[in-house]
Amino acid sequence: MNKPTVSIIIPTYNAEAFLAETIQSVLDQIYTDFELIIVDDASTDQTSDIVRGYEDPRIKFIQQEENQGADIARHAGLQASSGEIVTFWDHDDLFHSENVQTHATYLERHPDVGVTYNGRFELNYSSNTIRDLWRPPRHISLADLVLWFPLAPSDLFFRRKWAFQMNLLEASRGSEISDFGDLYLSGCKFAFVGRALNYRRYHSGRIIGDIYEACHSEIQCQEKILADPRCPSKVKKLRNVAHATLYLYWGYMAFAQNETAPGQEFIRKAVQLHPTSIDGKPCELLTSFLINCIDDENLNHESQLQRVLKQLPPELDWLSEQYHWAAMQGYLLKGTRAVIWNRPDDGRRHFEQAARLGAQVEGYYLNTLVDKLLDYEAEFGIEARRDVYQALVPHLKNIGGKVSVRRLKGALLINHAFKSFHAGDHAIVPTRILRAIASNPKYLTNRGVLSILFRSIVGSLKQSRPASRKL
Repeated sequence: MNKPTVSIIIPTYNAEAFLAETIQSVLDQIYTDFELIIVDDASTDQTSDIVRGYEDPRIKFIQQEENQGADIARHAGLQASSGEIVTFWDHDDLFHSENVQTHATYLERHPDVGVTYNGRFELNYSSNTIRDLWRPPRHISLADLVLWFPLAPSDLFFRRKWAFQMNLLEASRGSEISDFGDLYLSGCKFAFVGRALNYRRYHSGRIIGDIYEACHSEIQCQEKILADPRCPSKVKKLRNVAHATLYLYWGYMAFAQNETAPGQEFIRKAVQLHPTSIDGKPCELLTSFLINCIDDENLNHESQLQRVLKQLPPELDWLSEQYHWAAMQGYLLKGTRAVIWNRPDDGRRHFEQAARLGAQVEGYYLNTLVDKLLDYEAEFGIEARRDVYQALVPHLKNIGGKVSVRRLKGALLINHAFKSFHAGDHAIVPTRILRAIASNPKYLTNRGVLSILFRSIVGSLKQSRPASRKL
């Protein structure tokens, strides 16, 4: 029997509620040259019965005698694999039928690439409905990999040699940072396949057992890369910001679990390392809390915000003054997500509550909305984005009248103008900028906008000028 091209490795533990659906989404792949290796990490539920219910010869089933964690299970699966391309998928995620084909084809056409990654759909907590779309950076950098977690396990495919370079036997919480960072420093080239191809599931009520260990483990993983002699100085300079980002997240998580002491310690460290995180209205600290508070729509984000802000260190009590703003933004963002992902009743309810609180379409929300619409356009095309835009218009008018719609239209046009300018399509830039100015005259005072307008006009004239003839 020939070796399969792709090895799909799924570590699993007590996932009887989701595993069958995940396995079926693997078997439904239109690319069929794969093996599916399921490693049961000593489950105590019906996992083994579920797996044995499938008779597909591509499935290999490994049972661990002791529960040792997902990375040890991934290592066992890797050792049993034979594909030249390896991917580690989570036991509760779902996968687009073109997932394997897209990655395998890309790697076949780009022999210099060692790891491919895709975007993903974020599912609502404890649900199969879509909450959001995550499109990672098109060209990922070492700084991206160190600062946070732009890629999840189910987003990636590895050439075999790079999969074996990861130290799965000594993995810890946050090891994606050190593993992917090490691959990058070792010369592995990462490439985005351009599409969202998996559906990441989240679960309500999750509790972190040792909040200190979780935070410090991730900080140590960052430090492994930042202390590596191969790490460029420009990335090393991000050490404080990188650590502060994690302290900020784990400060929120501690407060969410009513662990006030560690939460205050983490937040103080975050502010000490990155003082500008509390500058401005809104400040980075508050927007970070806001995003975390609206992740799980089973929770009331207003109550969650109040509970978290009450636990801040006393010297940061003044941030509670921005609570009302954050509550309004929460309803706007949740309403936007619901409309984009075809939950109109939820969308209407959230936007109506935002209007009652006096929300406006401006600043932080407008920028976030534009980003979401552009991501949607990149994934599904401009016509699909226009349909979503039209669905949002009535809600925006109810919030801030026609002026709010004009602001959004102008912001989208400006973003498209910059995109066209950087792509070298100068001829279309002036029209888009002039239409944006008609929607929002403030762009007349924006130096960046005026700069690309002038440069595009000059560029278009040069392109249209006939070449001179030699006499």
